[in-house]
Order: sequence, then C-alpha cells, then structure tokens
Amino acid sequence: MKTNILYIVTLLLLIGSSKPLHAQKKMLALKDALEMAKQGNKAIQVQILEEIHAREITNEVKGGLLPSISANAAYSRYFDRQVIFLPGSFAGTDKAVQDVAVGGKNVYHVFATLNQPILAPGTHHLTKASKINESIQNEKTADLKSQIALLVSTRYLDMLMMNSQLDLLEQSLQRNKKALQDSRSLLAQGRGLKSDTLRSFVAVANLESSVSYLKNNVTVAGIELKRLIGLEDPAEIELSDNLELNIETSQHEFHQVDAALAIAEKNRKDLNIQELNIELQQKNMKVIQAELLPQLSLIGQYQLQAQADNFKFGQYALPRTSFLGLQLTVPVFNGNRTKSKINQSKIKMRQEEIRLNDLKDEVKTELATLISQWKEAVNQLNIQEKTVQSATLNHQMVDDRFKNSLGSRLELTDAELALTQAKINNLNAIYKIQVLHVKLKHAVGQLSL
Repeated sequence: MKTNILYIVTLLLLIGSSKPLHAQKKMLALKDALEMAKQGNKAIQVQILEEIHAREITNEVKGGLLPSISANAAYSRYFDRQVIFLPGSFAGTDKAVQDVAVGGKNVYHVFATLNQPILAPGTHHLTKASKINESIQNEKTADLKSQIALLVSTRYLDMLMMNSQLDLLEQSLQRNKKALQDSRSLLAQGRGLKSDTLRSFVAVANLESSVSYLKNNVTVAGIELKRLIGLEDPAEIELSDNLELNIETSQHEFHQVDAALAIAEKNRKDLNIQELNIELQQKNMKVIQAELLPQLSLIGQYQLQAQADNFKFGQYALPRTSFLGLQLTVPVFNGNRTKSKINQSKIKMRQEEIRLNDLKDEVKTELATLISQWKEAVNQLNIQEKTVQSATLNHQMVDDRFKNSLGSRLELTDAELALTQAKINNLNAIYKIQVLHVKLKHAVGQLSL
C-alpha cells in the first residue's frame, strides 16, 4: 500500500513539474530578434564563408608572384644500357654512325628547381581582380544582412498585427457570447425573436473561426521567425513589443523620390555590387590583354646524378650540375583566341553597365511606389483614427439606449461589431505604416542587422 502511494505521489509531482515546461515562453523584442539573426541566420553564415573563400582566392593569386621552388628525385632501372649514336670514327669502327651502349643500369637523379616571375602583368591584374571580387563578397554580405533585417522586421510586425487582431476578436467574441446568451434567454421568455438568436449565433461562429485561423497563422509565423533568426529553442515565442505608432510620419526623405534616390545611391549595397561588377570586368579584360605581353622569369636548377650497375652507394660518384638564368616568353600568334576573349570581355562589361542602369531604374520605381504608398497609408491612418472615434461614440450611445430599454440587443451587437472592425482597420493602418517604414529604410539602404 505504501509503495502504491509513493508511485502516485511521484506521478503527481512529475505531472505538476511538466506543466510549467510546456507553458514556457521566450520573450522576444524586435531588436533582440535582429541581433540573433545577425549571428544565427544560416544564409548569412554561408555568405560569410564566401567572404573567407574570396580572401583565400586572393592569397592564391598573390602566390603566383612569389618564387616557386620544388625538389625532385627519380630512380630508373635499365635492363639494357642506354644507347647514344656517335660517328664511327669516334667509336673505332668503319660505320658512318655507330650506336654505343653507355651508362649504368641504375640511374639516380636528385634536383631542385627555382622559378621566380619578374615580369608577369597578367598575374598583377589578376590579383587586383581578386581583390575586387573580395569587395563584392563583402558587399553581398552587407546586402544579405539588409534583406534578412527586412524579413525579420516584417515577420515580427506581421505577428504583432495578428496578435493585436486576436486580442480584439477575443474581446468581441466574449461580448457576442454574452449577447447570444441574452438572446436565448429572451427567446425562451417569449420576449425575443428567433432571428435575433440565429444572428447572434452566426456572429459567434464567425468570430470563433477567425480566432482559430489567426492563432494558427501566429504559430506558423513564429516558426518562420525562429528559422530566420536561427533560434532552435523549442519554447513558444512571445513578442515583447507592441504595435503602436512610434515613428514620425512626416519624414522628409519619404516624400521626394529624387532625395530618396540620392540616399539610396550612396547606401544601397546592390548598386555598389553592380558597380564593382563593372570594375571586375575591366580588370578581367586587362588580364586577358596581358596574354599578349611578354613574360620574364628567373629560373634555376641544382642537380645531382649517378649511374652504376650495383648498389654500392659509397662508391658512387655524384657529379653536380647547376645553373641560374632568365627565361623570356613572347607571345607571337595563338589563332586570334586572345582577341576573341577581349571582345567577349567587352560584351560582358557592356552587359554589366546595362544591368546597372536597369537596377537604378528599378530602385527609382521601387522608391516612387513606396513613397506613394507611404503618403496613402498616412492619409488612411488619419481617416481610421476618426472612424474609431465615431464608432466608439456610436457604441456608447447605443449601449446607453439599450441599458435604458430604448434600443434592441441587435442594435448593440451591430454597434459592437462596427467598433471592432474600426479598431482592426486602425490597426491595419498602423501596421502598414510600420511595414512601409521598414521597407523604405531598406530601399534607401539604411536597414541592416
């Protein structure tokens, strides 16, 4: 009996201790989410590795200007001696040409070689091109961080909006459930209409459906937000910020396209990347053009060799051979392949210039669209604030009429729904301004992690 009681107590303790674990939530502010994304986002981690890869490519190219030294050793076993051809008179025969077997059957070679480029214009230009590519990767990292900041911010604002809507709908649901109870009570007393009860029932059902739909959307958005910021904590996210208008809606840079474009041209990383792509194509063309120039190198070799028929290494003679000299390579003709490469590079450079102009037009169009939407969103916010004030006043008047038995429950329900919808519309207006503010900061290149 005591054992059973002990089991029951242990089980109850385990159940009681497990409930808080399931109820745990992780508080998350937007600034914290952006900081976590800076460290935990997988796409950013991959791009940072691209930066490191680009630096290693630069180091590799720079190595082409440093001396190249190699050591080699070789052993060969000849089953028949090597043959050289000599005039017959040299070999003591009457033949015009006489083959003579020479050398040992065991042949050893040990040598070290040196190659130091002195004049290598192609490698110099390739080094500069690799440095430009390194800068491109750095700009791509900054651009990716800006894009991730935009995604995290908009996802966070989406969740704030849905949570705010959820609060309003849950409050409305409770009031409509009370209205449904009152309608059923009046219908049972013969003082109400069945249509009023049905209407209240439909309103409750619609609100329950909307609440369930929003809760699911909040859960899905939370999963996506955790992926963006690299959060692997299984705890549910709870946002600590509020959806409130805490920005200046009359910012001058959001009213003139030309002014916004000037800011964007200084700060946008994608524009910088495209300009660097043009510079990279110019350097690549110089690399190709350098193939037509002579190259000069310092070369040298130190060699030890031996030949014998036995393996008595102590008796081997080791003659040494060494030299140091210059090697000049002058291109003469390669079937016009270099000329074709230069023409291809010019075409590529022209393509990059067209892409830059197109990107600038795209940025200008994006800014014009966002600024227009910003102005309309500010206008809508002013309208919705007045609408909420009117709907609140109307609800108070109808509620007073109902309390004094001068109005029906149906009128109060309609007024309550109108007030809820007005508040949701006002939230939507605030949400749009917040999202547009983030998008505009991203469009002018002022948003980053």
